[in-house]
Amino acid sequence: MFGLMPNGILRQANLRMLFERAKQYETASFKGLYHFIHFIEKLKLSNGDMGAAKTIGENDNVVRIMSIHKSKGLEFPVVFLASTGKQFNLMDLNQNILLHQDLGIGVKYIDYERQVQYDTLSKAAIRNKVLIETLSEEMRILYVALTRSKEKLIITGIKKDYEKQKEKLLQQIERYQKEKGKINAILVKKYIKYIDWILLVYFYEQTNMQAIAELKTYTKKEVLAFCETIKEQDIDWIAMLEQKEIDKTKIGEIAYKLDSIYPYELSTQIPTKTSVTKIKQKQQESVEISFPSPKFTRKEENIKLTNAQKGTLLHLCMQKLDEKQDYDLGKVNQIIDNLVKNEIITEKEAKHINPAAILKFTQSKIWKDMKQAKKINKEKPFYITIPAKEIYQEEATEDILVQGIIDLYYVNKEDELILVDYKTDFVQSEQELVNKYKKQLELYEKALEEAFHKKVKSTFIYSTYLGKEIEVLK
Repeated sequence: MFGLMPNGILRQANLRMLFERAKQYETASFKGLYHFIHFIEKLKLSNGDMGAAKTIGENDNVVRIMSIHKSKGLEFPVVFLASTGKQFNLMDLNQNILLHQDLGIGVKYIDYERQVQYDTLSKAAIRNKVLIETLSEEMRILYVALTRSKEKLIITGIKKDYEKQKEKLLQQIERYQKEKGKINAILVKKYIKYIDWILLVYFYEQTNMQAIAELKTYTKKEVLAFCETIKEQDIDWIAMLEQKEIDKTKIGEIAYKLDSIYPYELSTQIPTKTSVTKIKQKQQESVEISFPSPKFTRKEENIKLTNAQKGTLLHLCMQKLDEKQDYDLGKVNQIIDNLVKNEIITEKEAKHINPAAILKFTQSKIWKDMKQAKKINKEKPFYITIPAKEIYQEEATEDILVQGIIDLYYVNKEDELILVDYKTDFVQSEQELVNKYKKQLELYEKALEEAFHKKVKSTFIYSTYLGKEIEVLK
């Protein structure tokens, strides 16, 4: 028993549109599923929207509601131009600083002694220029609106105290005569609503306008009288439902829909993209996540660094080591001092860095091997696609895009690929580290092997706490 999904036609159209978008995306310089998913995610974060697919043709017999900008280039038998009583948006003219591409910058003058401020001549000039440009643009928009109809144009707008406003308008028309057959520009600038401009033309050309247009005014009471009033019906819905004959077939359909289990529910719970850190957290039995209070609410001297933050600082220093140099404690301290001097870390953070642990690494077998290496890479990001079942241990057929950062890898003098991962954990034994990070390192190995098309010869964990390298056997 199958039922039709609601909005099925629109759903199909949206899927076709997604396919077309993906096909267009492939013609650009970026290719692949990862880049397309990344593009969609950025679109979501920026509140962008590709819009829903259209299921109505251009010639369908429907009422279309659109902005004036959207209607440009289109024509319709009958057009309603509504809300003409709305004032133009001139908020930008009230800013303290005004900018213009030709006139430059206009600002207020502030007299601190008298505690007053007023517009400078430059600001007044720019304000007047921007006002004229804004009104000119609104005229162009109004022209578009007035030329969309083929047969009939209906213009609606609301005016408060219409009769008083009309009397003032007629006085202005009498005061400002036409100049070379056109309405005086001074009068046009006095009004900032479409309805006022339209009424200006109507009353200036009243004799001619009566043959082509009709002006109708309605009070609020008259408008409400046009509206149909719906009387509330007193219906006993429970009694009506109890008397209604029950269709057992319909009950079966409802029960089927409510009890149905989506066969691909697991796929909805598996992410399309994840990170090595999240995979590691999932594989541990329990993960303690804490949310410290924001730094701006705490005094610098009271801020306590977590073990993870201390580990990050140690990683940063080890990144700065130069394999061509021989180090002593003074040179290691110089690295830390430079990080403080360049405002990469604070003095308080520098006090939590153990220079002896960094120096110990420069005395390791890994360091000696690196000094003769053909190629060295540090803190390199990677992306790799792996089957979901390898992470979630479920019968899932999807793949997941995994991202991470490799601390260090190098090609030694024998042209062998070596992987190294720094760990700052406080542990009791080497095996504890291996058990904890083996899966993570396997992902790193796979990423390197796919990139270099060669096997990783050796994988090491360097423990700053134990002060030694630990080879992870395969």
